[in-house]
Amino acid sequence: MMASPDGNAPAFYEAAFERARPQIERIRAQIPHFPAPALRVQRVGQLDADLLDQELTDLLAEPLKAALQKVHPVLEKQRHAELYLLLRLILYKFSIYDRSASYGAMLQNLKYRNEWVHRAHSTHAVTSTARDAPLSMVQLGLYPLLTIVLPYLYGKGKTYMSTHQFDQAPRESPQFVAYSLADHAQRLWNLAALMNFALFLWNGKYRTVTDRVLGMRLTYANRSLQRNVSFEFLNRQLVWNTFTEFLLFLLPLVKPRRILYRMARWPSHPVVLRALHDTLPERLSRRLGLVKDKEDGVVRLASRARKRTYGKYWFLPNECCALCFERLERAAGVDVDHVPVPPPDATLPNPNPLHPNSGLVATRQKRDQSEADRTSERALERARRLEARRAARKAATVSWSADHAPKLDGTSPNGIKYMDAILVTPYQTLPCAQNGRTCQYCYYCIAEKLLDENMGDDLQAGGGWACLRCGDYVYGAERVIVEST
Repeated sequence: MMASPDGNAPAFYEAAFERARPQIERIRAQIPHFPAPALRVQRVGQLDADLLDQELTDLLAEPLKAALQKVHPVLEKQRHAELYLLLRLILYKFSIYDRSASYGAMLQNLKYRNEWVHRAHSTHAVTSTARDAPLSMVQLGLYPLLTIVLPYLYGKGKTYMSTHQFDQAPRESPQFVAYSLADHAQRLWNLAALMNFALFLWNGKYRTVTDRVLGMRLTYANRSLQRNVSFEFLNRQLVWNTFTEFLLFLLPLVKPRRILYRMARWPSHPVVLRALHDTLPERLSRRLGLVKDKEDGVVRLASRARKRTYGKYWFLPNECCALCFERLERAAGVDVDHVPVPPPDATLPNPNPLHPNSGLVATRQKRDQSEADRTSERALERARRLEARRAARKAATVSWSADHAPKLDGTSPNGIKYMDAILVTPYQTLPCAQNGRTCQYCYYCIAEKLLDENMGDDLQAGGGWACLRCGDYVYGAERVIVEST
C-alpha cells in the first residue's frame, strides 16, 4: 500500500494500480515472445544491385576481350560464353561465397540471409531481428549451379541444336523432341520468372526464381544506415544533359568558329603589335618580324606584308571559271601537283600446273617482281614530286599573262577538259579588274563564295578571299559588260 505525499492517506490511484498489477506483470513477461514487425526491403535497391552486377561483369570482360583479340582475332568470339562463365564464377567466389553478398548488393547495403532458418523459427521472433542466419553450404553450392552453370549449358545446347538444325528434323526423331523440350522449358521458365516478379513487386521478398527456390533473401547489411534512394547520379546526369542541350542550342547562334578565329588573331592586333614594337628591343622585334611602315606608321607582321603574285589556276584560259574547274578536280579526285601513277599490268593466273607461271617458283618470281615494281614506283614517285616542285617554283617566278594560258579546246594534265568549266554569266572580281586583270568567274560560283557566312572573317583578316587566278584578295564582283559593235 502506497502512502500519499503528505503521509496521511493513500493515493487515489493506488486501488486501481493494485487491481491491474497482475495483468501488467503478465504482459511484461510476454513482451519477448511478441512477433517482430515484418522486414521490408526496398525493391528498387534489390533491382539496382542486379543491374550493378551486370555492369561490373561487362566492365571486367572488356579488357579480357581485348587481350584475347591480341592472341587471336576470332578467339574472343569463339570463347565468348566460356569467358563469361569463368568471370562470373570468380566473381561469385569473392562476393557471395565469401561475404554472402554480391558487389552490387554491397553497394546497396544488402546481403543474403538464410530465410529457411527464419521461417522455421518465426515463432521465436527472429523474422526481422538484427541477427541474420548465414547461408548454408547447400545454398552456396546450388546457387552458382542454377544461376551460372545451367544457363551456360542451356545456351551451348541451344546453339548446338540450331547449328545442326534440330528444328528441321522429323517430328518423331529424338532431335526434334529434344528441341521441343528445350523450347517448352524456356517458356515455362519465363512464365515462372514473370509470376515471381509479380510476387516480388507485391511483397518485396525474393528477386528471382532461384532466390525463392533456395530461400535466399536480400536484407539490409547495416539497418542503421539511411535507406533512401540516392538520386545524386540521376541529378548529375540531368544537369549534364541540360547543359549539353543548351550548348547545342547556343553554338549555332554564337558562331564559335568566328570567336576562335578572332581569339587566334588577337596577338596580331595593331594595338598589340604597336605595344610589342615599342616595348621590346629593336633586335628582338626584328626577329619577331615586326615591321613599321614608314608611310602610315602602322606596325605589321613581315609575313602579312608579303603578297601573292599568282593564283592556283593562273594557267586556265580566260573563258574558264576557276571555281568550276576546282569543283571538277575535286569531283574527279585529282590534285594539281600530283599525277597518279598507273598500276602495273596484271596478268591472269594460268590454270596449267606445269606452266612456268605456276607453283612455288612462280610465287617467288612474282614476289621478287613485285618488290622490284614497288622500288621502281617509289623512284618514279620521287621523280614526279621533284618535277612538280620545280614546276611550282618556275610558275611562281612567272608573272601572270594571257600568253601563258592554254587553248580552250585543250585538256589539263589531269585529264579535265577546259570546255567543261566554261563561264556562265561572267562576273569580274574586284580589285582584279581595277588592276587591269581579267579574272572572271561564273555568277553563281562567285556569289556563293562572297556571300558565305565566313567571308566576314576573311575580309577582316586579309582583306577578302584569295583569287584563284592572280592571288589578290577579292572583296567584291561586278558583271562583265560586253560592248556591242
